[in-house]
Amino acid sequence: MKHPSCRCDRQPPMQGILLPKIIASGREWQRRCCVELRVEDLPRCAKPPFALCSVSPCGEATWEPLPGSRPLHFRVKVPLICQVRDASGCLHSGRAAISAEVCLTPCCPLPECWRSNLMVLPCVRLVCAECSQDCCFTAQLEVLVEAYLLRWEPCLTDVPCKPRCPELPLYPQPCFS
Repeated sequence: MKHPSCRCDRQPPMQGILLPKIIASGREWQRRCCVELRVEDLPRCAKPPFALCSVSPCGEATWEPLPGSRPLHFRVKVPLICQVRDASGCLHSGRAAISAEVCLTPCCPLPECWRSNLMVLPCVRLVCAECSQDCCFTAQLEVLVEAYLLRWEPCLTDVPCKPRCPELPLYPQPCFS
């Protein structure tokens, strides 16, 4: 008698998963990018002078192709969350944005790149910044933008068969004490 959960007599089903395949990639790394950051959405209670304490990406980066340039050349806009210290030493959060250009190098013919998704991974950190009276900071940032053009492709896998089921006895085994 076979165990009820034994599936060894049946043909194992083919199962598949979708995996992202990188068909183009690019990276823009600016180690000391000098920018003017206009920090917005600070509370009204914040009093100048202001000091920029930290910067990090937040939310989804947006992109647009650069007109009249090479294919797969994009301008990426990265939203930032900024920590600002006011004159009384209180920390406040505000928003700003920076942009960077990134060029992707395809590893397939260019006409095949149309069925894909662009994934942008921005990293931003503050190197140094000057104090400000009006929330407009001259700052040096380290900016790393990695971009990948992905195409989802099916990958079929064989489901390994469970081990052969042992034969079950027709009656319980005697217990010897």
